Amino acid sequence: MIKKLRVRFICVTMLIVTVVIVLALGILTEYMQKSLVKDQYAMLHRIAEDPGMKVRPSITMSKNFHLPCFILEYTTDGRLDARGDSSFDLTNEAELKELYELGCGAEETEGVLEDRGLRYVRMETPRGRKLVFSDMSGERTTMRYLVKESILIGLGVFLGVLVITVFASARIVKPVEEAWKQQKQFVSDVSHELKTPLTVIIANAELLEQSGYGEEKRREFSDNILCMSRQMRRLVESLLDLARLDSLREADSLKENVDLSALTEDCVLPFEPLYFERGLTLESDIEPDIRVYGNEQALRRCVDILLDNAQKYSDPGTVRLRLQKSGRNAELTVRNPSPELTRTECRDVFKRFYRRDAARTNSGSYGLGLPIAEGIVVRHNGEIECGWVDGEICFTVKIPLM
Repeated sequence: MIKKLRVRFICVTMLIVTVVIVLALGILTEYMQKSLVKDQYAMLHRIAEDPGMKVRPSITMSKNFHLPCFILEYTTDGRLDARGDSSFDLTNEAELKELYELGCGAEETEGVLEDRGLRYVRMETPRGRKLVFSDMSGERTTMRYLVKESILIGLGVFLGVLVITVFASARIVKPVEEAWKQQKQFVSDVSHELKTPLTVIIANAELLEQSGYGEEKRREFSDNILCMSRQMRRLVESLLDLARLDSLREADSLKENVDLSALTEDCVLPFEPLYFERGLTLESDIEPDIRVYGNEQALRRCVDILLDNAQKYSDPGTVRLRLQKSGRNAELTVRNPSPELTRTECRDVFKRFYRRDAARTNSGSYGLGLPIAEGIVVRHNGEIECGWVDGEICFTVKIPLM
């Protein structure tokens, strides 16, 4: 799938580049041709309008352009006068008269004699009509050279962009590839987490249908089914929380004026009995009147996750929660005693279904709490970090103040 996506990206990009190159070079070539023709006609008019101007091989329109031309007009004695560039054969009077008649017979005062390869300008003078002709072979050679150079430049640009696109496509598609891998891993992890409780439920349900078990044993089977069902419900609820994070992208959901200080105090109170039962001490230091723009329900869920994570995985000792202003951010930190974590492990705790050890499984956790907390913080344009210092693991959340 990713390979096909890269190929499609390259094909679409190169199709667009090809169209742009063809249009750009086509317009440039057309412009150059029209400019060249315009300059030639301007030069022919200058020659026609200046009776005293002598035509010679070095007549130039610009610094690097030479215009071979000749003039035809009848003198007062009725003789056809031909003068011009030495590259023309002006001795064949019959052919010169034919050219003169063709130029005089044309409707337009300027034009092209395609079969003769000549461009002309006709001008009325007191002595009659004067025609100035120029050879088009140089113009055609110039245009062929221009077209050839345009094609070579276009091919060079095409190949250059193709090479760049091939290398760039790998980087552009990389996030999609990672997302695809994460999705596959996520589906695999969910299937694995659901497989165990479903197997237990089915096994105990089949045992309940069999005869020969006493009431106490049947109650044990029923309790097992109930326990596994509750675990599955917690997993499904966590998955729904992950899905709900997408709804926080809606602008209206993040425009509430939330008193984060009051919200954090409300979250701390229900956890104090849980900490006491586990023999832990919960200390809180909450600076008053810290307000942020956000979704109150989502922020409450984030604080609950951090407090619940601390009480589940804390070594005996004191858990410290602190909320304060730090520059333009509201900074929430939760510290608890913990075995040492490496930097890699500190990053991995935010991965879905990550478990550092078997204790995480036994606690009933599915490794989705911290990813959900991270998603909430990111949706609030904040950041969350995990670090281990002096025997304590510390989670730090920063969210922009109002």
